[in-house]
Amino acid sequence: MMPLLAWAWVFTLPGLLLTGLGVPTGQRRAGYASLLGPPVLLVVALIALAQGGSYSVTFDGWLPFLPDGAYRALADPLSALLLVILGAVATVVYVYSLGYMADDPGKRRFFVYLDLFVAAMGLLVLAGNLAVLLIGWTGVGISSFLLISFWRDRPGTLGAGLQALAANAVGDGALLLAASIVPTGCGALVNLGTSQCTAGFGGAEFLALLLFVAAAAKSAQGPLYFWLPNAMAGPTPISALIHAATMVAAGVYLLVRTHALLTLAPQVSLWIAAIGVATAIGASVASLFQANFKKGIAYSTVAQLGYMFAGVGVGVPFAGLFHLFTHASFKALLFLAAGVVIHGAGGREGLADLRGLGRFFAFSRWGFLIGSLALIGTPLITAGGFSKDAIVDAAINSSTPIVGWLLLAAVILTGGYIGRLFAIVYMAPAVDPHTVHHDPGAERPMNWSLVPLMVGSLVLGWVGILWLPSVLPEAIVGPVATVPILNITGALAFVLGAIGFLGVAWYVLRPQAALARGETSYRPDGWVRAIAVGGYAVSDAFSRVQSGLVARYAFGSLIGVAVVLLVRVVAFR
Repeated sequence: MMPLLAWAWVFTLPGLLLTGLGVPTGQRRAGYASLLGPPVLLVVALIALAQGGSYSVTFDGWLPFLPDGAYRALADPLSALLLVILGAVATVVYVYSLGYMADDPGKRRFFVYLDLFVAAMGLLVLAGNLAVLLIGWTGVGISSFLLISFWRDRPGTLGAGLQALAANAVGDGALLLAASIVPTGCGALVNLGTSQCTAGFGGAEFLALLLFVAAAAKSAQGPLYFWLPNAMAGPTPISALIHAATMVAAGVYLLVRTHALLTLAPQVSLWIAAIGVATAIGASVASLFQANFKKGIAYSTVAQLGYMFAGVGVGVPFAGLFHLFTHASFKALLFLAAGVVIHGAGGREGLADLRGLGRFFAFSRWGFLIGSLALIGTPLITAGGFSKDAIVDAAINSSTPIVGWLLLAAVILTGGYIGRLFAIVYMAPAVDPHTVHHDPGAERPMNWSLVPLMVGSLVLGWVGILWLPSVLPEAIVGPVATVPILNITGALAFVLGAIGFLGVAWYVLRPQAALARGETSYRPDGWVRAIAVGGYAVSDAFSRVQSGLVARYAFGSLIGVAVVLLVRVVAFR
C-alpha cells in the first residue's frame, strides 16, 4: 500500500476538478464530488501504516537550479501517520461543511479551496527532500490564504489572510535558503543529519536554524504567532482543518522528520525548547483575555504547539508527535463544537453575544466539554492526558528540567482559559435566547461530525501508547513509550488544570461578574501594524530606483549577478 500512498496527494484533485466544473449541479449538492477524496486518503494511509515498510518515488532534474532538484516522495510510517490525521480530520470537516456552508453562495468555491489545501498538505507530508517540501510548504500557505480570506466582503478577512501569507513567507524564505545551501546531492530529509549534508555553509547549526525558522512560521511560534489568531476570520471548518490539525502541525512534523539533524545542533534544540515554553505560556495568558470565542481557542492552539516544540527541543520527538496526534482530535472538536453555536447564533463570535447560548446545543455542549477535559489532560479517560504527560515527563527528565517544570505550571493556565470559554458560552444564563435559531437540515451533519472527534478525544491516547510505538521507527519513538500510564506528574498536571478550570469558571459565573465586550475583530496587533508601516516606507524609498532607464537596470542586474557568484564561490569553495 505504500506505493499507492506515495501518490496520495492527488486523491482530492478529481473532486477539485468536478466541483470546480459544477458537478453535480445545484447549491444543495455543491461539494458532493469532493467528499470521496479524504475518506480514500484515510483508508489508504491507515492500511499503509498498519502494513509498514517504505516506498520512494524519484524523478531527477525536476528543479535543476537546486543542489538536490529531484522530485522525491517518501511514503513511510511517519508520513502515513500524518496522512491518517489529515484524512480523518478532513473527512469530518468536509461533512461538517455541508451543513455549515449550506446557504453560502460560495459553497462550491469553498470546497475547491478545501481540495486544493488537502492536496498541498499531502504533498508537504510526502516530500522526500527539501525541493518537494518547499513546493508543498508554499502551496499550503497559498491555499490557507484563500480559505482564511474566503469571505472577502467582511471587514478584516483579507487582512487576516495577508497576515498568514506574510508570516508564512518568512518560513518559505528560510526553507528556500536551506534548500539552496546544502551541498550538491543533499536535500533528502532523512539524510540531512549526515556528515556530507552538514558540511555546507554554516554547518549543522545553521541548517537546523533555518528549518526551525520555517517550522516556527508555519506553527505560529515565538514572534511569528501573530497570524494564527487572526486566521480565525475564515469559516469555522477551516479553523478546525488548517489551524488545529494539519497546516500548523506541519512545523512540528518537519522537526520530527529532521530530528537527526537537530541532535547535531544542541544550541538550536535548546532554542526550540525555550521558544516553545515561552509561546505556551504567553499564548495561554493571551487566551484568558480574548473577547472572541474562536480567537480564545486559537491562542490555545498556539500554546499547545508550544508544548510540541518543547517536546522535540528536549530531544524526545515522539512526545511532540504523540501530542500532535491527539491534539488534532480534541482541538478540531473544540473548534467545530464552537462553530455549531456560532452558526446557530447567526455568525456572532463575541463572547458577550454568545453568553449562555451554548446550552441550547446539546451536541456542542458535550463536545466542547470532552474537548476541554482532553485539553487539560484528564488522565486515563482522555487522549490529552497521555500525550501532554509524555511531553512534561520527557522534559523533566531531560538535561533541561526547567522546561518540564514550566510546562507543568502552565497547565493551570490551560485549565483557566478553557474553563472561562466553557463557563461563558455553555453555563452562564443566556444573554438573549431569541437570537438562537435552529436549522435541523444544517445542524444534522454538523452534530454527527462531532461524534468521531469525541471518540478520538477519549481513546487516541490508548492508541498512542499501545500501538504507535510498534509502527513508528525506533529512532523517533525512543524511551518515551515506556512512560507509566499514570504517575505523580500526570496526576499533578490534572489537578492544576482542574483548579484552573473550576476557579476561572467560578469567577466568570459570579452574579456580579461583568463580561466586557472587548475587541472581537481581526485587526493585527499594534506591533504588526508598525512593522507594516515601516515596510511601506522602505518600499516607497526603493521605488525611486525605478527610473525607467534601461541602462541603469542592466548595470544593477550585472552587479547583482556578480555579488551572487562571489558569495557562491567564497561560501562553497
